[in-house]
Amino acid sequence: MRPTTAGLSGNASRDDAESSVGIGPGLSADLVRDLSKRRREPDWMLRHRLRGLDRLQSDGVPSWASFLCDVDFGGIIDNEVVSIRSETQARDGSHSLGFEALEASEEAYRIVREDLVAQGVVFRGLQSALAEQPDLVRSHFASVIAADDHPLAALNAALWTGGSFLYVPPGVHVAVPLQAEIRSDYAKVEPFERNVLVVERGADVTYIEGCTAPVYTPDQLHISAIEISAMAGSRVRYIALQNFAKEVDNLVTKRGIVHEGASLEWVDVNLGSRRTWKVPRSRLAGPGAASEFVGISLAGKGQYEDVGAEMVHEAPRTRSRIVNHGIVRQGGSVRLRSAVHVAPGASGVLSSIEWSSLMLDAGSRAETVPSIELDEADAEISQEGRIRKVGEEMLFYMASRGVPAEEALRMVVLGIAEVATRRIPVEYAVEVDRLIELELGGGIG
Repeated sequence: MRPTTAGLSGNASRDDAESSVGIGPGLSADLVRDLSKRRREPDWMLRHRLRGLDRLQSDGVPSWASFLCDVDFGGIIDNEVVSIRSETQARDGSHSLGFEALEASEEAYRIVREDLVAQGVVFRGLQSALAEQPDLVRSHFASVIAADDHPLAALNAALWTGGSFLYVPPGVHVAVPLQAEIRSDYAKVEPFERNVLVVERGADVTYIEGCTAPVYTPDQLHISAIEISAMAGSRVRYIALQNFAKEVDNLVTKRGIVHEGASLEWVDVNLGSRRTWKVPRSRLAGPGAASEFVGISLAGKGQYEDVGAEMVHEAPRTRSRIVNHGIVRQGGSVRLRSAVHVAPGASGVLSSIEWSSLMLDAGSRAETVPSIELDEADAEISQEGRIRKVGEEMLFYMASRGVPAEEALRMVVLGIAEVATRRIPVEYAVEVDRLIELELGGGIG
């Protein structure tokens, strides 16, 4: 099943999967081969990159992503040379044990890393893991997101330059949330990131991607891929806090496969970037598997967000839940997606969908794209959604009860955001609330 890829323009009203444009001359086999050679990669990784390139050259990119045709991919890759050399020097140096402190003052991180190593956890930069444990990486790389899954995944496959590799052995419960900053070789946000998470049977881990500080990329482009394997009985929570600068286009492919009795939770907070395309998909592949998505998005002037989740039920007694909330202001646009697919034989499925859009002015745009496909009669799917507008009447009503307009607006928006903020560590939740308040600024209009 290949899902449609949706339009990301402010006035898009339909999927554009059937409409595509060529990627342009800047992306070539020579560029990909040179990148792989610089990174001293094995032949199988080069073949993977070239497979992604083949998909791009044959199918191009969706028409809504035609801005990618003007990107100087060669220039972006040249900018990564310094990073590649830094990683190579580090691998050839003294950190072969992994997880040594980033700085001597980071005692807390050092203790965390030592504890992870003692438990057999592998948490490295993807490039470092590929160099030092190639067999482990090869066993799991692209096992969830194929190089030709769709054009954006293919672009990441061809040009990935950074990211994380996390392997949690069977039965290990990682006590603290893990972030890229805890890795010994963490440097910066790469334009083409790839995170690979493998959580073995009965293990438990929380991973936090991103941060609450504004994030910039020199090329104003971030095309990432996240693939998660949740083995039988494991529990995985993936928290994404996106606050890219508003000049950055953030296009993300997120996929997870959830085996028998395992659970995968996606928590998504989207506050920044010029364009955002991010629709995580969970494949519930084993009996009793479960997945949940909870997301909030705030889109203001010049921002377009195409966000949501897709749940694919392939096995009996699987469970899923999608909770997706969008807030738009000052001409911003948000498209909320919610898709549930139930395959033949996946009996006893339970799934619920809840979405809402809050419009803070008449010039903003909110759109919903629900999809429910049932190929099995024994399934129970519920859906609830609404679109609201905060107007002068509501604010006047609250003011008549002693609540100033700005405070009333703040209360309403933060109340919506709480569905996600209550699921993330408190220090991050406080910062997310503060960022939302700063974004609201002058209130309505």
